[in-house]
Amino acid sequence: MAPRETHTTARPVRIPDDDWADFGALVGDRERSRLIREFIRWQLRRKGAKLPERPPAPADADS
Repeated sequence: MAPRETHTTARPVRIPDDDWADFGALVGDRERSRLIREFIRWQLRRKGAKLPERPPAPADADS
């Protein structure tokens, strides 16, 4: 079975479990990969790439 053209190769990235869970809670489990891809495109200065917007800080944030 040939791979679907709409999918990219999976890349393992090491991210602490707490950070991954908090990131998913903040942006949604299904948005994490999209935001990582957007950040990489922006970092590489790809044409039309924009830095992903950060969600507002929670009211109880201490930083």
